[in-house]
Amino acid sequence: MAAIAAVPFVAGCGLGGAPDQADLGTNPAFVVRVLPTRPGLEIAGPETATGPGEFDRATLGTSVPALAASARDGGLRAAATRRWTGPDGAGLIAVASLWDDNEPARSIGGQVAREAVPDGTPWTPSQYPGSQGYRSATARALNVVTGNTALLVIARGPVDDAAVLRTVELMQKASNREDTQGAVDGG
Repeated sequence: MAAIAAVPFVAGCGLGGAPDQADLGTNPAFVVRVLPTRPGLEIAGPETATGPGEFDRATLGTSVPALAASARDGGLRAAATRRWTGPDGAGLIAVASLWDDNEPARSIGGQVAREAVPDGTPWTPSQYPGSQGYRSATARALNVVTGNTALLVIARGPVDDAAVLRTVELMQKASNREDTQGAVDGG
């Protein structure tokens, strides 16, 4: 795995300014809990709430001390993950995290996306300008920041772009408390 540089931040100081009211109410565990299971995948357990000390293991499955330090120093308030697995090495991880400021959410989430797909090329889907993503033939990761909330999806194996994009869309709806029910077959 590539090294993740420690990103020092002073909580509350960055391009995001004061958190808006909607971000103060985002519950990362709720955002990942309400996600439906995609066709062909199975839930690999309930959502897991994490904090700065576990953020590296929760997102990447391994200890990356620089990432844990960046999350702590960057003002990570709360995070939650949920995992799905499937045949032929398919896997999907949804991570919602709430930060003191949107700049560390963007910067650190982008680092995680890069670390998750070390051999990937940059990917910024047109639906999410300003997002940080990477993809390869066997993996994808996309970090989308809305206010002070980072929505990160990591996919491995035969999980396509449409599945990643639909998961991010549903996470955004959940973080905005919109209806996440409805057809998931179309992507």
